[in-house]
Amino acid sequence: MLLLVTRHRLLRLEGKGLEALPTEGFLNEEGRPRYERLFQALKKLGQGAYIGLGPEHAILRLQPFPNLEGFPLEEAVLAEAERSPLFAGEELTVDYLLTTPEDERRVRVLYTAMPKKGASLLGRLRPSRLEPLPLLLWRYALRQSKAQTLLVLENLAHTVAFFEGGVLKGFRYLTLEADAGTEALAEEIARSLALFGCTGHLEEAWLLGLPTPPPLPPGLPAERIHQEVPKNLETLAPAQELSLELKPKRRPLGEGLPQEAQLAVFLASLLFVLGLLGQSLLTQMIAREMSHLEGLRREAALLREQAFQPAQPQGLGLEEILKVAVEKPESLWLTRLEAEEGRLFLEGKALNPYAPLLLAQRLGGKVGPLERESVDGRALYAWEVEVAKAQAR
Repeated sequence: MLLLVTRHRLLRLEGKGLEALPTEGFLNEEGRPRYERLFQALKKLGQGAYIGLGPEHAILRLQPFPNLEGFPLEEAVLAEAERSPLFAGEELTVDYLLTTPEDERRVRVLYTAMPKKGASLLGRLRPSRLEPLPLLLWRYALRQSKAQTLLVLENLAHTVAFFEGGVLKGFRYLTLEADAGTEALAEEIARSLALFGCTGHLEEAWLLGLPTPPPLPPGLPAERIHQEVPKNLETLAPAQELSLELKPKRRPLGEGLPQEAQLAVFLASLLFVLGLLGQSLLTQMIAREMSHLEGLRREAALLREQAFQPAQPQGLGLEEILKVAVEKPESLWLTRLEAEEGRLFLEGKALNPYAPLLLAQRLGGKVGPLERESVDGRALYAWEVEVAKAQAR
């Protein structure tokens, strides 16, 4: 079951059934959200559902941040989110996704935020996911389309988004509703595309909405246009690509205790872990991965000796991949290298969240979602990079 919170409607989608309920009272006179009323309304509809939030209840932004070694990206994203006048003075919960590097010093970040008290309240409903509403419809369009350049126009949160090679290049909330279907809307879409760096014709445009898709604006610059009511959205609700999460995370051990008690808990936990493991878990992990990488180097050397290629191939070569792997920065290492006829897949760990993005940029590939974990108080990122049309030399 999907629960979609828009400005004018609360939509309940289950199977093929769609129910629209009013949202009166979810915002106060100043336009700020009343999460208590939203919680009561959603509670009556059932627990364990996906909850998608419109811009009135959760902000969604895409903007560049400095790409510097040691730059505390989590703190920068939180500081930027706190500048939003919608949640002024609130303690926020945030989540972010690194989309693509702009250059060696800047990286684009898609992030979302909402007040912690609101996230905690809605978290009591135990939703499968709590995220900004546009992401669900963007995932649907990306799954359906194989186009290199893609525009998505949707009438739930009223956004226009531009994707190139499956990467989000820009999006914005429209000042006009997506259902307007007027020349003024077409002009606003054209200005938005120019702002995103798209000046030519698009391969595809997807117009998505519930209960009906948006009407076609005149002169939409796309070779192929699809107007659809999205189907099987429930299967896309838990998908990992282009996803953010606002559900409260598990509280760290000792959080909320006095500082002296937290220190005692920390020291006791540290001694317990040291007694069981005997050495740093991070050191063991790095040693295993380096051993695995050495095995990959030996296998690659054997492949080079046995390989025969009478003609110069086109596309990315194995030598380039091996050069990147051997000359990788100290903050990134490989754990898996899979080469097929039309696809190359790399997987690994990184101490720096920017390193996988720069690796993908050098190879001309796409980086998958980063998963962040903490090992001995130090951030560790699991990453994936996929390169299409790879040919081994």
